[in-house]
Amino acid sequence: MAKPPKISEAEWRVLEAAWAKSPLSAEQVVSALAGSGWNHRTIKTMLNRLVKKKALAYKVEGKRYLYRPKVSRDAC
Repeated sequence: MAKPPKISEAEWRVLEAAWAKSPLSAEQVVSALAGSGWNHRTIKTMLNRLVKKKALAYKVEGKRYLYRPKVSRDAC
């Protein structure tokens, strides 16, 4: 079994949004984290990091990327 990725506290908040409802576009993740005080670019950076860590997967749909979790909450 593959070792689960190391997830920072900030990345965890992004994953929480994905676990709550997916697939989500980047804009939907930004909306879900509106009260965080983070800039939309910060959230998109975290999405990219989570994809590189193989915690999130994405599918291109038109001009949007739709993100979904690749790991379970328990695995992290």
